[in-house]
Amino acid sequence: MKFTTPVTIPKSEFNISHQSPLLLMGSCFSQNMEKKLVDNKFNVTINPNGIIYNPISIANTLTRIIKNEPYKEQELVQFNNKWVSFHHHGSFSSHDKTECLTQINSSLRNAHQELKACNTLFITMGSAWVYEYENFGIVANCHKIPNKQFCKRLLSVKEILSSFDSIKKELKSINVVFTVSPVRHIKDGLHENNLSKSTLQLAINNLVEQHDNYSYFQAYEIVIDELRDYRFYKNDLVHPTEMAINYVWGKFAETYFNQATTNLNKQIEKIRDQLRLFLVVLEVNY
Repeated sequence: MKFTTPVTIPKSEFNISHQSPLLLMGSCFSQNMEKKLVDNKFNVTINPNGIIYNPISIANTLTRIIKNEPYKEQELVQFNNKWVSFHHHGSFSSHDKTECLTQINSSLRNAHQELKACNTLFITMGSAWVYEYENFGIVANCHKIPNKQFCKRLLSVKEILSSFDSIKKELKSINVVFTVSPVRHIKDGLHENNLSKSTLQLAINNLVEQHDNYSYFQAYEIVIDELRDYRFYKNDLVHPTEMAINYVWGKFAETYFNQATTNLNKQIEKIRDQLRLFLVVLEVNY
């Protein structure tokens, strides 16, 4: 008797090793995968602008990174005595404008160098719903500025394709892997969330069909269709549990790691477990 519908994921045409420079961008689910990669000592850079959910802001961020185009003072906005950037996550905000801009451009410069050395770029799209701010356009983060100052709308597939079209030449030598975050944006409404995820799926499918170096990893399908149970979600019923993340990580490993990488991961995990035990013993004794 079957209790699940397995998601069939073909073995990737390229492998990821501990020597492969990786760049991860996108929603908070990309942070989950990044933690697994970092724990296993992979060479990874994560979200140069912080967590970003919508594909337009992800593409805009990539464009700035490729061009190494510094952000300017005029692009910062002051709210609640803090300087913020609509291109960035709130972790870049500061009470001091110069400090805010310095952090932002330091991250940009580092990301530019990392992208030049990068073998594989993972892009996790979270939502096709976007917020537009007057005289700015689509923002990556609203920074808790009152909703009435924004216009909310659903992106079209055409808009998403167009945003990535402008950087396709620069990404031609990189393996680009798209994923859709399984985190459900239920604040938009369940129907609206489904519309959003479907829009992202259609856009990604078009991108993958148009570019030989683009591919899709089915993280969304693994959680939504294969696991398909609220026990794999946290108490908020939105974010996947650690068990679900570990399951996706296992599928990720099967897809992208060869036997040598898998064996090295096991050795690293063994050392990590021994270190944890040592620290526990040390704490007990002292």
